[in-house]
Amino acid sequence: MGRTLYLTETDKFRALADGPSIWIAWDNKAGQRIPIRLISRCVIVGNIQLETSLISLFAAHNIPVVFTNLAGEELAIALPYNHRLPRHWREQKVFIESKRNRERFIQWAKIKRMTLQLLILKRLFSKRMNQPNRDIGEGDYLQIIASLQPKESEKWKITKSFIENLFRTLIVEQLNQAGLNLNLSVIHRFHNFGLVLDFIYVLEPLIDEQAIQFFKNYRNHLCFHRNGISFALNKEGIKNIINRFENKKEEIENIIVNTIDELFHLMRELS
Repeated sequence: MGRTLYLTETDKFRALADGPSIWIAWDNKAGQRIPIRLISRCVIVGNIQLETSLISLFAAHNIPVVFTNLAGEELAIALPYNHRLPRHWREQKVFIESKRNRERFIQWAKIKRMTLQLLILKRLFSKRMNQPNRDIGEGDYLQIIASLQPKESEKWKITKSFIENLFRTLIVEQLNQAGLNLNLSVIHRFHNFGLVLDFIYVLEPLIDEQAIQFFKNYRNHLCFHRNGISFALNKEGIKNIINRFENKKEEIENIIVNTIDELFHLMRELS
């Protein structure tokens, strides 16, 4: 797996394509060259200076780009143009046309989500949950997570949304590599990038865990600044979130790949 390139507004630089490389020109230090072959995905945060040739370079190397802002809002996803349909689009289309298959998919997604919820609760309360409690339902889980959130709900929303965008980069990359159509889905059936949103639904407990861990450190409550009437993450907050995500990236990638494998198994089993 290649690396994620993070380009954030909080750092003063200009990014441009330079042959088969990305050139980062800093305001106050020597520039940096990054070979494009090392990059698998890109996250652009806020308003940065870049040349359009850089977007073309990403597209030429099949690198998805997620655009977000300092408030964690997803603004856009840029994907390379390909007039050919994904390899497995026909199987997906046949699968979701059946009501029975859609019901089975939803059941599978809920079980997968519940399994991750129990895993996260066990990790958060390791001393009190030696054995997972299968009686904990969706409502119980949401109530427990709500009790761990900071008092300022806006800070929680911004942090969780920003982390969710980082998850999107991995999900989009893996679904593309698997040859799946990102718009053919069940839970978010009539949404753009519906399959990505279905995966976010399943993996949400992992996002909750990272958001909770962020606020466990009291200093991170200060990693925000006022942007008009609302909050926005500052440089330290973005760095903290990205470092935590990168430390867990291998585990997250493995879970995404395993979930895709299970989806293929489900499609073949019910076709």
